[in-house]
Amino acid sequence: MTTLVDIIVEQTKEKEKYFENYLFYVRKIKKEAEALLGKVKIFVFGSILRKGETPQDIDILVISPKLKTAEKKSKIRAELWNKLGFSSPFEIHFATKEEYNSWWKYFLKKKIEI
Repeated sequence: MTTLVDIIVEQTKEKEKYFENYLFYVRKIKKEAEALLGKVKIFVFGSILRKGETPQDIDILVISPKLKTAEKKSKIRAELWNKLGFSSPFEIHFATKEEYNSWWKYFLKKKIEI
């Protein structure tokens, strides 16, 4: 019989593979995003990059000129999750270049471009 503890342990092990190999998965997300949007820019940011902190998620920002409306962002988010087909700790954020230049670049003090 599977217990709640067994399920939690299994989920924790599943998430660990994403944290250990997050750049591999970010590249996979970028490939899928480019299939949907054309050329994109992706930044990894947040707790995954901060030393001495245990990350709870992996934040990425996808930048594309085709992401002008909330509806388009929601649609792409749903399509990405559908195509990627995995339960993961990724938090995917979206912006246009203008949104990045007016807000995100000031917010993202430490980031990695993929």
